[in-house]
Amino acid sequence: MNRSNRAVLVFALGMALAASVGCSDQNIALVGRETLPARASQPVQSEIVTTVARIDTGSNEIHLRPSPGQPEMVTYSADSRVMYLGRVYSVSQLRFGDVVAMQMVKDASGNPHTHRIRLQQSASNWDQRNH
Repeated sequence: MNRSNRAVLVFALGMALAASVGCSDQNIALVGRETLPARASQPVQSEIVTTVARIDTGSNEIHLRPSPGQPEMVTYSADSRVMYLGRVYSVSQLRFGDVVAMQMVKDASGNPHTHRIRLQQSASNWDQRNH
């Protein structure tokens, strides 16, 4: 075998080896995609638009008007806030009939929970509640 044939053979074997290693089950790269463990560690959020029935500040619960496919009660934490017209308010200032959009997650028990609430339509004069 002459020198040029040997060089071609070595090059071809090297390419075959690189292709087989690159295509093995253990070396698949998902360029530009999240890995499954990172995605699984983040809670799944959804947003609902609903109407407030009442607020129970003692147990941090927002009771909602019954609506098909939506929870009747959502919990909130002490750091949960209501956004309205660019200002931040306490959840306790919500009232019966307020229409809100809530970002929902499941708590440790699997119950709906919210941290972010946007007041979309006030049932009464919001400004008078806050003075």
